[in-house]
Amino acid sequence: MTDPTLPRANMPFAGIATFARAPYVPDLAALEADFAVYGFPFDAAVGFRPGQRLAPRAIREMSTRFGMDWGPQNPGYWDVETGRWYLRGARLVDVGDVDPLYFDLEHLDRSAQALVGGILRAGAIPVGLGGDHSVTFPILKAFAGHGEIDIVQIDAHLDFTDAICGFTRSNSSPIRRAAELPHVREVTVLGIRGLRTNPEAYEAARARGHRIVLQSEIRQKGIGAALDALPSGRRVYVTIDIDALDPSVAPGTSSPEFEGMSVTEVRAILREVARRNEVVGVDLVEVNPYLDVGGMTSLLAARLLVEFMGYIHGSRQG
Repeated sequence: MTDPTLPRANMPFAGIATFARAPYVPDLAALEADFAVYGFPFDAAVGFRPGQRLAPRAIREMSTRFGMDWGPQNPGYWDVETGRWYLRGARLVDVGDVDPLYFDLEHLDRSAQALVGGILRAGAIPVGLGGDHSVTFPILKAFAGHGEIDIVQIDAHLDFTDAICGFTRSNSSPIRRAAELPHVREVTVLGIRGLRTNPEAYEAARARGHRIVLQSEIRQKGIGAALDALPSGRRVYVTIDIDALDPSVAPGTSSPEFEGMSVTEVRAILREVARRNEVVGVDLVEVNPYLDVGGMTSLLAARLLVEFMGYIHGSRQG
């Protein structure tokens, strides 16, 4: 038994692996937080190499590297590069996982909408740990009734395929399905590359008015090519596919595309999104622990989410 009179060491290898050692709050009726992390352990929509269902656990385990005592008195993190404190006083909780049931999409959607909807009703920002990218669609369905939103998608792939052999819910289709939701407005896609882009999907996305920035444009013109395309003054949902990053830094993903973004570029995009907009939610998807090297991809995923929450919290604090 822990001696309550001793200071809490909070070592990353001890205790239960909630995200960043945040309190576990499964009762959404009791939720009081700025950010609520949840897992979405689902990979039944993958067309290549599965394993993303294990990502929430892997990311949580690596996130203990960033653990601290969360709550109004937490010290936050000090960034040596900017000389600023991030997430000081922020309230972070982990609410557990969406409940998947094999291939039952109706059950999956109900579970996702109950969990994410509960987070939104509590006034917290939902932070999702995928899961393959198909999970973004049921997440966004939960935003119905909470105002219009724009999507910023950081990804190597458009994920705008209409259907594969009649199936409309693969991990190649979540943004196509999301674009059909009445509360989804503009979509900005950053980092697109690769030899397997569906030309119909590309033309359909352009016809809908998506802002599409190819990774080659970022390489040629610099990160400003991506930042200039970002929305401003909007309510924005951000979805981060880990394969947007180069596989040299994020090898643990099922469909890697070479010559991807650097960590510096993704961080710059997230910082600018938070500065310009009201971020209402975020997910990070397509981490595959089976394919990872030394947990590096899961650790990077955890760090990107911690930093992004820091940018969001900082922009709200002024």
